[in-house]
Amino acid sequence: MSNILYVMPGTGATLDEIARREKIANSFLINKNNKVKVVDTDEGPESIESSIEGDLSVRGVLRKLIEEKGSYDAVIIGCGDDPGLFSVRELMDVPVIGPMETSIAYSSMLGDKFGYITISEESLSETRMIFRKYGVESKCASIRSMNVTVDEMINNKISEKDFLDTFVREVKSAVNCGASTILLGCMSMAYMLIDEKVKDIIDIPIINPAKVSVCTAEVMISLGLKHSIYTYPKPNLLKLKSTVLPEL
Repeated sequence: MSNILYVMPGTGATLDEIARREKIANSFLINKNNKVKVVDTDEGPESIESSIEGDLSVRGVLRKLIEEKGSYDAVIIGCGDDPGLFSVRELMDVPVIGPMETSIAYSSMLGDKFGYITISEESLSETRMIFRKYGVESKCASIRSMNVTVDEMINNKISEKDFLDTFVREVKSAVNCGASTILLGCMSMAYMLIDEKVKDIIDIPIINPAKVSVCTAEVMISLGLKHSIYTYPKPNLLKLKSTVLPEL
């Protein structure tokens, strides 16, 4: 049996929401003997909807992973923007999965260009910067916003019908811009299982970042693969311990 730790950056999730996501995440497993444990952190913003919120969440993620070290065989950064992905890989000795990076990899096998649909308008510029960092700007046909917040989604402040209608409209706009696959840009959208709810309406592949992250973590573990130390070299752990991460 393999254990996958799914870390939700920030502090905004209730215990009920964490339990709900853990139940759904475990339903994605290929091998039902494996287990996904969903946790949040003790510090950081309530949700990740901008660059600064993503940056401020990373320390909490690192501290949680240090606290849980030895209990997991792979890590998933449970946010659509992959906050701290490279930093976590430098610190960890197990596979570390970023939902956005993984979704982009799958999209390249399913189509030539992808459309990216996220939630709030304020996150669009950050998304463009991440695509530049990942070197996939030329593969992105369209970046679109649902113009809603995480709070509105998880606390049912917008009706599901209105949300789905907006999503379908944005998918069609992305297709008109040249998209041949669609990436969900927010894990709250992923845990709405929006890809399943529109499968009879939309004929374009919709990549759910929660699903591909869980299954990719399983595959990495089973193949004995993890990130390269030549790309993600070990930092000076003694320096980190004596300064910013005494938990080490």
